Amino acid sequence: MALSLTSIANKIQKIPTKTRAIAFGVVIVLLLVVYVWQMVIPMRTKIEQLEKEIAALQVKINENDAKIKKLDDLKAEVKALQQRLLIATEQLPPESEVSGLLRQIQNLVNQSGLVLKLWKPDKRRTHSSGLYEEIPIAMTLTGGYHNTATFFDRVSKLTRIVNILNIKMGGAKMTKSGALEIDITCTAMTFSAVEKKVEAAQPATTAKGK
Repeated sequence: MALSLTSIANKIQKIPTKTRAIAFGVVIVLLLVVYVWQMVIPMRTKIEQLEKEIAALQVKINENDAKIKKLDDLKAEVKALQQRLLIATEQLPPESEVSGLLRQIQNLVNQSGLVLKLWKPDKRRTHSSGLYEEIPIAMTLTGGYHNTATFFDRVSKLTRIVNILNIKMGGAKMTKSGALEIDITCTAMTFSAVEKKVEAAQPATTAKGK
């Protein structure tokens, strides 16, 4: 087996560097196409479905809240709807939990054996629905292809929704240990549920006696 691997390695070394670079580029492009098709597109569809479901559930909850004072039998239905709303919004963390999610992404970078060279949160954008905010983070990473694939896989398994967008790979080079190292730039797009602000009740004015 060792002899066979050595023979294969020798044959690869004989291939012109330009040809190997072209082959590597083709493989990377194919992998990116597969990633976008299998991960990014389905994830965007999932966000749209969640958005519609949250909006519909919120409407029902608001309607039932207005009736619950008179109809006790609606309490069970409201409780069930609130549970469904909790499950639907579980993938969109509130503002108070976003910092923890971002730390979790940074930990995944380290656990995947990548080097984080840039971590730059961009300006948040409120979605037109008003239900959540988009939080883009520009990232620059360095590491092997296997480490990069491991990181993307781990991100896809997070409970919260995190999309990896605008992926660019380049600067392939061999390290002293003989490993192939590449530079990766991308945008980690996560989301935050918009929390409704409750105004503090104004204290009642006490009438002055004569």
